[in-house]
Amino acid sequence: MNNKGFTLVELISSFTLALIIMFFLFQIVIAVKEVYVSSGLKTEMLIKQANMERKIGLDLKEKVLKSVTSCGDDCYTFLYNDDTSKNLSVDRSKKVIIYGDYQIEMLDGSSIGTFSISKNTVPGVDEKKNDTILTIDIPVQNKILANRNFGVHLIYQYNSHTTDLGL
Repeated sequence: MNNKGFTLVELISSFTLALIIMFFLFQIVIAVKEVYVSSGLKTEMLIKQANMERKIGLDLKEKVLKSVTSCGDDCYTFLYNDDTSKNLSVDRSKKVIIYGDYQIEMLDGSSIGTFSISKNTVPGVDEKKNDTILTIDIPVQNKILANRNFGVHLIYQYNSHTTDLGL
């Protein structure tokens, strides 16, 4: 009698073991792919956020802000001491944030929240020092990266005794 082959039980158990190992490997591949996609998306959203904040922040740093006025829904005009002005606006239907001639289009699955500009004056501060904080907030979220805000968040400090931004 020739006993050099495999029994049916041995073949079934080896196929079952191979299928279980392939199932777990497939789960690992799917998990790694999801991490890769979300990391790439997160990187793109952070780059867009940094570029817009840098663009607005440079103007606020290099120029003196004279006034901020509303130019419509989700639109504000920034007037600087050199008499230049730039509009900061949001177009939700196109998923675009625009500052002057610079615009950033958000990625698919992104949504732009309520655009707000506010100021907070601290009473009792010396008239020669900055006593007011201007806060610009444009929240942006993506459905894949829930609970993460990739919007514009800027804070500008100024002296309300010498500058009235009009808000």
